[in-house]
Amino acid sequence: MLAKILTKKLLYVSFTSLFLVLFLFLFAFSLETNNEICNENECFPRVFVATEEFQEVREGQEIPPGLHVKIDFNTGKKHAKILDPNDHESSEVIIINEDGDPIDQEEIEPGHKIIGDTSDGSKENKGPSLNFHQDSKDNFSLPIITSRHKENIRIPSSDHIQFELYISQLQNSSSLQVLVSALDGLEDLVHELDFGIKLAKGQGIISILSLLDHDSAQIKKKAAIVIGTAMQNNPTAQDDVKHLRIVSRLLDRLSNETDVKVSIRLIYALSSIVRGNQNAIQSIKDNNGLQRLSVLYGNRSNNEFRAKCALFVTDFIDPNMIEIGQNTVFFEQDQYDVTIDPITDIIEVWCKQFQDTLFDDKGNSNEVDFDSKEKILRGISMIKSQYSSSCTSQSGFKKWLIREGVVTIGEDYLEDYFRLIDQVQTQFGF
Repeated sequence: MLAKILTKKLLYVSFTSLFLVLFLFLFAFSLETNNEICNENECFPRVFVATEEFQEVREGQEIPPGLHVKIDFNTGKKHAKILDPNDHESSEVIIINEDGDPIDQEEIEPGHKIIGDTSDGSKENKGPSLNFHQDSKDNFSLPIITSRHKENIRIPSSDHIQFELYISQLQNSSSLQVLVSALDGLEDLVHELDFGIKLAKGQGIISILSLLDHDSAQIKKKAAIVIGTAMQNNPTAQDDVKHLRIVSRLLDRLSNETDVKVSIRLIYALSSIVRGNQNAIQSIKDNNGLQRLSVLYGNRSNNEFRAKCALFVTDFIDPNMIEIGQNTVFFEQDQYDVTIDPITDIIEVWCKQFQDTLFDDKGNSNEVDFDSKEKILRGISMIKSQYSSSCTSQSGFKKWLIREGVVTIGEDYLEDYFRLIDQVQTQFGF
């Protein structure tokens, strides 16, 4: 009996010891794995180990601060080494040529050609690399110079490096795949205000504007999205592109565009620049923007495009969209008298067009999806609130509103739409 008990205890101790050994092994293996990155062929340290010579930074490796980092725009590969103070003590961007020699600083000042430009302005197939010195805060060293924006120092330097790579790819590559990838990457980055400003201040915005004339509809769409994303809610970036006449260029591009999907993205870009920006609003007026958009609205029956137009008009005349402190004379005119406000006539056209989109003269609904219908009705409501005398009800409007109200009764998810209908009925005195 004693022998059995001892045997069981020994087995228990053995299993416990084996489990403990296995646990310690797995724990040690986990620690080792967390410090390494492995692919199909090899494993390498997660944190890049620098020497006095440039070495390739592998994909996924973390670059410690204080290193001399350069990136090859042709391959997209990064190389780093220990910073040699005898090379360059500052933390500015250095452009190097194919031989590794730095280009004169004057050549990278504003107004000078930078990457891959020849004397005739054409692009060379092979552009130079950029060198970056990372500082201890792990942020890109070139500050964004503006009196109204405080730089976000928490942005990692790798994002700034990637931004420069994308811009170079736009300037130096004709590959559709490379351009699409670069535009997608920029779209992700320019959500950050710093990158929106950086895009607006540099050559990047010029490169993207040129892509609006690309043969590929996909490229044009993505270029417009990047512009819109960079400019949206970014007044500093909006101000920095005034000299490029972007509003005029977008209107011209819209007038000539045949692809409706591209047109939708161009409207988005235009809205992002105009929303809340008095200078852009004035540019729309100077270029007969509302008239030109009205023609496009009438010629295209696409619901999504028309909904985007409705949003644009709504924002354009919404006094709450003007930034406090801007010149708001345009929105302070007493009852928008026709002798004072020259856009009254086109506003009247928009009011009629919106109603014609929603219903016929008997009050029967036209084929419009709910989202577009709501945006267009909000456009009518905004016009009525700001230009009451220029927005009269068309035949069938009252019947259509009553029918829409009946449809929404009892539908909780349509509560906002029902309130909108009730508001429009009150505005028009129905």
